[in-house]
Amino acid sequence: MIKRYVGLDLLDLVIHAGVTIALAVAVAEMWSPDEQIGVGLVFASSFVVLAWRRARALRQRPDLDGASVAARQIAELEDRVAELEAGQGRVLELEERLDFTERMLARESERARLPQGQAGL
Repeated sequence: MIKRYVGLDLLDLVIHAGVTIALAVAVAEMWSPDEQIGVGLVFASSFVVLAWRRARALRQRPDLDGASVAARQIAELEDRVAELEAGQGRVLELEERLDFTERMLARESERARLPQGQAGL
């Protein structure tokens, strides 16, 4: 969702922020008496670089109009329906196997309850 608006992944933004903070700390230690100016320059530069990266990423993003978005969503829904139908067939097969197993277990329990002489009848 962030990529839709910013153009960059959350990981890219975290890395950008980490690099900015690291540079700000390094500059603050190097420019001890004027650290506010150095840190301000680092953050200003960081925002410029972030704006450039964002603009570049948004330009490279394919523009999708409403019709192509709708067509893509319909195709995804059709794929999901096909998967559900395939799953429904498997569920029916499993139900049949379960019914068969229940019948076999019921027969076995009946045989176990009958006396030995009547089990073969």
